[in-house]
Parts: sequence; structure tokens; C-alpha cells
Amino acid sequence: TALFLFHIRSALIIIITLPLTVLFTFLCMKLFGMGSNIMSLGGIAIAIGAMVDATIVMVENAHKYLQGKENISNEERTAIIIKSAKQVGRPIFFALILVVVSFLPIFALTGQEGRLFTPLAFTKSFAMISGAILSITIVPILMVFFIKGKIMSENKNWLNKFFIFLYSPLLKLSLKLRYLVVVAFIATIILAYPVYKKQNWEFMPMMNETVFMYMPVTPYGLGIDLAKELTFKTDKIIKSFPEVQTVFGKAGRADTATDPAPLAMIETIITFKPEDQWREGMTYKKLMEEMDSKLQIAGLINSWTYPIRGRIDMLLTGIRTPLGIKLYGNNHQKLEETAGLIEQKLKKFDKTLSVSTDKINSGYYLNINIDEEMISRYGINKNDILSTVSLGVAGAKVSTFLDGLERYPMTLRFETTQREDITSLRNLQVKTKLGFQPLEMFAQLKYEEGPSIIKSEKALNVNFIYITPKNEISAKQYKDEAKALLKDIKLPSGFYYEWAGQSEYLESAMARLAYIIPLTFVLIFILIYFALRNITYTMIIFFTLPFALTGGIFYLDYLDFNISIAVIVGFLALLGVAAETSIVMIVYLHEAMKELKDKCIDIKKEDIYHAIYKGAVLRLRPKLMTLFAILGGLIPIMYINGVGSEVMQRIAAPMIGGMVSSAFLTLIVIPSIFYILAIRKGGKMEDCDLSH
Repeated sequence: TALFLFHIRSALIIIITLPLTVLFTFLCMKLFGMGSNIMSLGGIAIAIGAMVDATIVMVENAHKYLQGKENISNEERTAIIIKSAKQVGRPIFFALILVVVSFLPIFALTGQEGRLFTPLAFTKSFAMISGAILSITIVPILMVFFIKGKIMSENKNWLNKFFIFLYSPLLKLSLKLRYLVVVAFIATIILAYPVYKKQNWEFMPMMNETVFMYMPVTPYGLGIDLAKELTFKTDKIIKSFPEVQTVFGKAGRADTATDPAPLAMIETIITFKPEDQWREGMTYKKLMEEMDSKLQIAGLINSWTYPIRGRIDMLLTGIRTPLGIKLYGNNHQKLEETAGLIEQKLKKFDKTLSVSTDKINSGYYLNINIDEEMISRYGINKNDILSTVSLGVAGAKVSTFLDGLERYPMTLRFETTQREDITSLRNLQVKTKLGFQPLEMFAQLKYEEGPSIIKSEKALNVNFIYITPKNEISAKQYKDEAKALLKDIKLPSGFYYEWAGQSEYLESAMARLAYIIPLTFVLIFILIYFALRNITYTMIIFFTLPFALTGGIFYLDYLDFNISIAVIVGFLALLGVAAETSIVMIVYLHEAMKELKDKCIDIKKEDIYHAIYKGAVLRLRPKLMTLFAILGGLIPIMYINGVGSEVMQRIAAPMIGGMVSSAFLTLIVIPSIFYILAIRKGGKMEDCDLSH
């Protein structure tokens, strides 16, 4: 502000308004019981520039009216400031409310996407509403107190002169080639469509939690000794990487009833040293790829995730990978066979990083078939047989060892040589009334294979297929292409499968947004009309808004970002801001035409040309000030690397690209379309006062 206006006291109005807006936002957060977290504070971060737009426009408009009027009384100066504030007050107020309305679809989200983005939507809305209220209450008062002294003409400011020097010939050319500008406007939207269509979709960008979670898939019949051995082996390999700080592996369940993990489930948490201690050129992505290649161990199928992300996925779907398939049926054997066919099909798919299925029939059991005639002959019962096996093999607690506050159970069981294989077990001695006899005399012992775990959902048995797509492949892209591959697999009667994971979350969110976004567009149209009270102007802004989105699409393609719920949030925020800047341009063009109408009775084409040129070029300063204020608040987000930065960057990216295309829309496209309509109407645009 100080650079564009060369007036320190005017810059103070912005400096005072900005923290006041933030304070009011925190007050609203307190009243609504909202805490401070990455997303709620992120809402304030992306609104920093936009929340003072109204203040910037009002301060600049007052400067425009006061420049060159040095010898005026305080009463005259106050009257001029109030007049300038009235001119842009109502349109700007509705423009800021429009930014809030553009965020309404976010409040309709449910599930984890709703919990994630609702705090951001609330804080951004609080910030914009606070900014709108302050702009029509406190800001005019501050303008009266601070805008005093010599107000430098816009033409004497070197920065303004530089931008006018660049913009002036471009505007003249666009007004002369106005129809070509309209054709280029339509062509750009058409060109952006195939770029948009080739973008991959994902539910949410994978947030780098700076901690890895390694969850290899192992056979379900795994014993405790082998599970321990595999855990030690994988931990040792992972710890050999110089970037690794700590490795903590766990096989089976923790000492709690809420963790039903079997021994086959190994979970390893990996933390890292500060990045300045890493090898040169090393990234988290490269580290995961290197670890995966070194952890190719027989019997293990690697699976990678992050601790928080993995827990959320498991809680919501039971599947610990980003994507999965739930196969439903009523026969365990056929379930495993069919799941195996799906697994083999997807293993050959070039976009698969890893895929595995639950080996539900890989459980090993010792079956003891008791001969009732023999045990009755020796005067014993079934409990005597089963107790001998249970106490001798599993052990029994005989006492408790006390070590301070710690308690350890003392158990007793047979020697290892007496229970290490089925032959030894057959020779276990059972006490009878006729003396000790071998167990094989009373029971037939044999190993059998059967379901190690029985999962059921929707009144059917279910088998999970765990899928990890390659890093550059989104869950939706993988699912869409994999569906075609799986069409060849014929499912047994009564069997069916469903996809689970991120692609389903995305479809659920998009189904809800499909109803809410059109309603939001209707509300945006109504608010633009309330701001301008002119249907022609409203149509110009509303139907040129898609051009503002093209910059966001091209920038996403340049950054190689997938479209996600976070990106949609960014586009929704962009819509409101683009409409706001377009409203400011329309207000100034309308004022220029109004002045022309007051001065001239016979309006010629040249008069219209000069009026639009004046309205656009001579009011370039407020448009650039708002543009740079918004970009100044967004660009730093693209350079942060902390936890959660991936989501914030996906929100900021479409807004940054969109603000560039919005600048072309505001400065080139809208004046050209306005010029075409003004010529057709002979300069007699609708006679209305936009300030009331």
C-alpha cells in the first residue's frame, strides 16, 4: 500500500485493519468453540490478502478523489472521503460476502473430509465477514483520521507509472482487437478442458507425517518365534539407513484388549533425523523406494503408509493400505481362491506397487480326536486328556513373582523335547487309575489346515485384498483402470466385491458436492446482482468467471498436482476472489461511462473508447494492490515444508494460478466485452447508481 500510494498514514489503515480482522476471527473461533490447528489457522493464512481487499479499494478510492486538492477544509475533506467510501462500499461489501458464500459447499462435506476442511471454511468465513464489517464501519472512520496532508497524484508515483506504461498499450490493443480478445477468451477455456480432463483425481494428497509406518503382509500361520525373527531382521535393515533416527517394530497385538492384531501383523514405526543430516539429494520419496527395495524378504509383502493415515484407514474400512477390495462370499475356500485370482491379476498391472490378500485358510491346528471307549475303559474323562495337553504344552500359572511394584506370572510346562513335535505329543503320559499311559492310546492327534481368522460384513464372510498403487498413481486412476482388468474374472454364485479406501471417500464427497456446488453458483449470481443491481453487468461477471479457473488448472498441471478435495476447496475460494476483483473493475468502468454521459449528449465510438480506457487504466492501481495483496498471502504457502503443507499447497495452488488468469480477465477481457456492449447500446449503458 505504501509503495503504490506513497502515503504512510494510509498504509497504517491497512496495518490496523489486518490484525483487527484476525483478532475478530479468533474471537469468533472462541465463541464457536473451535481450537487452533493446522487447518483452522490455514483458513486465516489463505484469507490474509483477501480480508483487506475492501480496505485497500476504499483507501485508494479516497486517494483518487483527494489528489490535487490540497487547500480544502476538514469538512470538505471528510465529505470527499465519505463520498468515495459510498461509491465502492456496497459493491465491495457484497463482494466479500460473495467470497464467504463460495465456501458454502465445504460445510456440506461429511466424514473425514468434512472434519478436515470445516475448520478451515469456518475461519476463512469468519475472516471475510469480519473484513467486510470492518470495511464499512471502522475503515471510513480511520480514513477520516489518517488520510491527511499532501496526496500524491497517481502519475507521479514511479511504480504506478511503470505498470501503466506496461498496461496502457496492451489495453489499447485489446480494445481495438476486442472480438479477437473474446475469441482468445473462449479458446483458452476450451484449451483448459483437455488439460483438466487428463488430471488424475485423488481423495486427499498423502500428507508427509515425517514418520513412516512399515506394515509387511505375512502368512497367517506365523509362529511367535518367526514373527520375532522377521521383526528383528526388518528393523536391522531399516536402521542401516543413515537418515533413520529410531526404529520400533511390533509383531502381534499390544498388551491391550483393544488391539486385535494377530502375530502375522508386523507394524514398524520409523522416525528420521533432521533433513540437514541426510545424504545429499535424498527425499522422503527416495527413502521409501530404497527401503522397499532392500526389504525384499521371502515371505513378506511390503506395505507402506504413515501412522495417522494408516490408523484412519484401518478404523474406517479395516484396510491398512490406501486402496483395497472387499470380496464377499459364503465359502472360505472359494473366497481365498477367488481373492488369489484377483491378486495375481493385479500383480501383473504396471501401476501396482504391492498387492496381497488375506490367507484366511492358512491357519494350522492340532486336532485331538478322543476315543470315548478307551477313556471310559481306563476310568478317565475328556477333561483329563485336554487338561494334560493344555497344562503341558501351554503351561499353567503356579505362582507370582514380585519385583517392587511389578508382578510377573510364574508358569510351569513340559520340557521342549516333550512337546516340540506331534510325535512327542503322542507320547505324553496321561495319569489313569491303571497308571500312566501314552496320549496316543486315548486320542488320535493330527495337524489340520483351516481358517485362521473369520471376517464377516453384511452377513457374509469377507476377504480383503490390500493394494498399494505406485507413488505417482492416484487411487481413483488405479481403480478406474483396474476395473477393466478384473472384468475377466468370473465370480462364484453369490460372490461380489467392493472397492474400499480413498477412491470411495472421493466418490462420496463428490456425490454430495454435485448438489451443493450448483446451488452455490446460483447464490453467487444473486450476490453479484445485489452488489451491482444491473443484470447486464452481472451476466458479464458470472459468465466470464470460468476464465479465472483456467489459470488454476494450468498451474496444477505445471506442478503435477492431482485434483483432490483440497484443490476443489482452492477453486471455490478462487471463485469468490475472482468475482470480487471483477466487480471492482465493473464499478470503475460504469463510473467512467456515467461521467461520459453527464458530459456528452451525442456519444461517439471514440468517446466510449476513451471512457473505458480511463476507467481501466486510471484505476489500475487498486486492482494491482488487491492482486498483490492476495498473492502476497498465498505464495509463501508454496514454500513451506512442515506437516500438513501438502494440503495447504493444494488449496493455494489453484488460487495462485487463478489470480493470474483473473488479472487478465479483469484487466483485458472484461473491458473488451464492456466496450462491445457499450458500442452496441450507443454508450447508453443502464442508468443505475452502484453505490446505493
